[in-house]
Amino acid sequence: MTSKFSKELTNILEMLSNIEKDLNLISFNETEKKVYHTIAILLNKHGECNVTDVINNSGLSRSTVYKTIKKFESANLVLVKQSQGDKRELNLVLVS
Repeated sequence: MTSKFSKELTNILEMLSNIEKDLNLISFNETEKKVYHTIAILLNKHGECNVTDVINNSGLSRSTVYKTIKKFESANLVLVKQSQGDKRELNLVLVS
């Protein structure tokens, strides 16, 4: 790696670490952070996100996604709301 690239990469990683601290994600493992990132990306792209979307887009198992969402809900990072259109589905909202 060139020194310029290395410095830029280090800066990006430091910014990511600071963002994770600000969002209270620092205590979560990488798999759990992937679930959070997937929710954030889907909300940004589509304006809505449900559990099935997270499972399909993260590549993680259904049980891992549900377990992680429960942890986020307990930590007040995510709100889970029943879908008005499909009562079997749960919509997710990030708490700001």
